[in-house]
Amino acid sequence: MRINTGVFAVVSAIIALPTFAHELTLNVINIKSVKGNLLVAVYDKEEHYTANSNWVAAKQVKVSGTTMLLDFADLPAGNYAIKLFQDENENNQIDIGANGIPTELYGFSNNGGSYGPPSFDEAKVVVDKATEIEIQLR
Repeated sequence: MRINTGVFAVVSAIIALPTFAHELTLNVINIKSVKGNLLVAVYDKEEHYTANSNWVAAKQVKVSGTTMLLDFADLPAGNYAIKLFQDENENNQIDIGANGIPTELYGFSNNGGSYGPPSFDEAKVVVDKATEIEIQLR
């Protein structure tokens, strides 16, 4: 039986490639009510973070407690910024009051955003190994 050496070389190279994907775990705390969903978006570029578009990972998870762990696997090494909010009424958007302030709890990586959303640089987290961060809803 003859084995095509070209195919064998390509398959061997793919198998030998090291894995550069990492896991990011979010420990979301200060969930005040066990209702609705958490909507989470992970961004790798400032322009996408600012525009709320082209996230690299996203999740919608039913709220099941006052603290929750959310895992994002297979992220390439890099800088990421996370936005999330608790969608209590499940309308898939963050509700804003007449004064322009969100009426649903929200959070950002590095817990910025006391006076508006933090910049990408303020929120960015380096993921170059398995990483766990805490995000406090406010």
